[in-house]
Amino acid sequence: MGKSKVTHREQLAQNIYKMTFSTDDCRFSRPGQYALIRTDGLCRPYQVCDYDSDRYTVVFNSMDRCSGTLVKARYGDVFESRTGLGNGFDVDVIPRESILVADSMGVSEMLELARTLLTRGKKFKMVLGYYTKANIYMVDSFRNICNEIDVITLDGSNGREGLASDVVRNAEYVCASGSPSMLKALAGKCRSGQFSLSDMMRVSVEENGDFDVGTLSGMLRCSETGPVYDKNSVDWGTLSLDRWSRSTY
Repeated sequence: MGKSKVTHREQLAQNIYKMTFSTDDCRFSRPGQYALIRTDGLCRPYQVCDYDSDRYTVVFNSMDRCSGTLVKARYGDVFESRTGLGNGFDVDVIPRESILVADSMGVSEMLELARTLLTRGKKFKMVLGYYTKANIYMVDSFRNICNEIDVITLDGSNGREGLASDVVRNAEYVCASGSPSMLKALAGKCRSGQFSLSDMMRVSVEENGDFDVGTLSGMLRCSETGPVYDKNSVDWGTLSLDRWSRSTY
């Protein structure tokens, strides 16, 4: 494994933290890939919101079972890590216009995707969903690169009530990340797209395990073939939400 040194730490919202690491082994090549960071003897996957040749930034919930040590880290602390892991978003196949959707469990990894689409000259609408106004984070980062953005909260405290998936109807192409309930709802509201199951992978690792994704090609191990899948390749009927009860807004 490589080494990652903390160079920045910031609290974005209640229990939500952003942390930047420098590393000599930064291997990210596309949005949606993840980093493994070892804390308390366990390597846990973290969503990455931006990266370059020698640094990357993760955003995480301090209430996650495996993030208690990381949230206490200070400038200069060093952790074992691996970077550029997993199957990310294939930007080349995303059409000229698309919709990007995330709830609070998937907001961070959509930022690098949005930036990449912008540099490719592709247009997109952004939909972000949170539980309540107090939980909103990173919206300003998206406003800087996206002209059309919808922010919705489950309790309506930010002016619009509902789920992120409620905003989408009969879309042609959607890229999404977040809780399994949102992804499953979105699957029936778009013709094509790419969905990240990174939140489910996170919960599985915290339970000292992995999980298989039901696809049209059979059951596939998420850590080996994910976390991003073609929406139409996933058998959403096999995705039981019971196991992911902790993976919510």
